Amino acid sequence: MTIKRKQLFGAIVLIVMSVFILSMISGTSVHATNSPIGKDASPFSIGTSSISLNKTSVTIKSGGSVTVSYNVKLSSGKSWGTKIGSNSLSGISVSFSKGYADPPYSGTATISVASSVNNGTYTLSFSATGDDPSSSSTSLHVNVIDHTSSKVTPPPSKVTPGKSFTSLYGSDIAGASVIILFILAALVPMVVRRTGMILAGYASFVISMGSAIFLVVEDSLLRSSGYLHWILLLVFLAGMIIAMLGYIFTKGKLKDTARKGLAYGSIFMSIAMILDAALGLPLSSISNIGSSLGFKYLFGFGISAPSTVAVSLAFSFLLIFNGLIFSTFMSSNTKSKVNSSS
Repeated sequence: MTIKRKQLFGAIVLIVMSVFILSMISGTSVHATNSPIGKDASPFSIGTSSISLNKTSVTIKSGGSVTVSYNVKLSSGKSWGTKIGSNSLSGISVSFSKGYADPPYSGTATISVASSVNNGTYTLSFSATGDDPSSSSTSLHVNVIDHTSSKVTPPPSKVTPGKSFTSLYGSDIAGASVIILFILAALVPMVVRRTGMILAGYASFVISMGSAIFLVVEDSLLRSSGYLHWILLLVFLAGMIIAMLGYIFTKGKLKDTARKGLAYGSIFMSIAMILDAALGLPLSSISNIGSSLGFKYLFGFGISAPSTVAVSLAFSFLLIFNGLIFSTFMSSNTKSKVNSSS
């Protein structure tokens, strides 16, 4: 590829990245001005909230539903996004009229009981998560009546659904699969050594940086509970963009230094992500909660808390395409040495 073609491709990469960054920034500003969640938005404005219900217990016929009013108030700190939720009971579902906003806010919760739920008393726990989490949960006792059953044995006092294989091991399997794909992406292109692999490096850079930008902007749990990790991700993002600019627009030793920065920066970030998953997110406020918390957060894909599909996809893309960045820019050095010697 000639220098002019490289510069043209580099300009295209920068334009795509600029449009992506501007769209993310504009989307965030619209969110901040048109919804209450953006008010007082700041990585430093973290507080706690409390939840109160207008009832402590309700009676529901099997197959029926009732509504309960709730209030979410700020207990300490500054106002920031808070989500209300409840624990899961088999056959009993809860929906919220307003589940996510800046405290204080209020709404109604609809508790629905399936016709298969036996008579008895069940306990729902309401809590708040997000940047203003609740320090303790609020309980609501649900008395289920009028269930007809042919069984003579008395119903259990509480529904305790068993955990499936997916909920127990899904995040571990997903994480192991993503790490295997990362290893293949980091090694196979270096072994194959086909021409034109640098184009794959440019494409991998765009996808990797796009994933990092998404996590910096949208992952509120990373920002609030792992602020040091959030800062390191920002540093990685800025450093990789500077290294790519140096690789495209410089020559000689500066270009080679920028190439090494892209290769080593991507592999070091990948190793840090794998260690985070294996060690349970050290240096964060949610560390040591569980042995597999790191895998659940990075690669849970919404199977279990605190993961979401979007965040897990972003971490997976970041890890896999960092492997491709490493392999393509390391192999480009090998090819340049072969060409100079011949």
